[in-house]
Amino acid sequence: MVTVSTRYEFSQRFNVPAVQAFAWCTDYDSKDHNLMGLRGFRKVTRISDDTVILEDTLYPEGKAVTKKKIVKIDKERMTYFNFHTTGANKNSLYFYRIIPDGESKSRLEYTGYELTYPKKAPSKKQLAATAEADGAARTKEWGLLADAMEKELRGKRS
Repeated sequence: MVTVSTRYEFSQRFNVPAVQAFAWCTDYDSKDHNLMGLRGFRKVTRISDDTVILEDTLYPEGKAVTKKKIVKIDKERMTYFNFHTTGANKNSLYFYRIIPDGESKSRLEYTGYELTYPKKAPSKKQLAATAEADGAARTKEWGLLADAMEKELRGKRS
């Protein structure tokens, strides 16, 4: 088996202050996948103030896929990452940073360092296409999350 390492990144703007965006993004819930337009469920286990274990089950193409992740949260820096400990992307790391964009807006800077384990090595063209598709999928999911966040927080702004 081959191990393939891919990196991709994108930004997502939020029409809410950075502190609120960060709190919303790191308040994990069993129904998070629904907000992203995905069929699945999530078990959330908080093991400390800055550490969460997520067990996600999704149904791409109708077949159950389970992933276990550890999430480390740094409130002071408004950063967090999740590290996949099981699943098709075992040992992959995803880094998130919320950045203030004035007083009432913010943005997410996202970087995925993804490992996959195909049966044979893909070409450079296939790797580039995979990274682009993964980035596009995450961008779409985060667009849906931004909409949900803004809708939920609209009446809670100070």
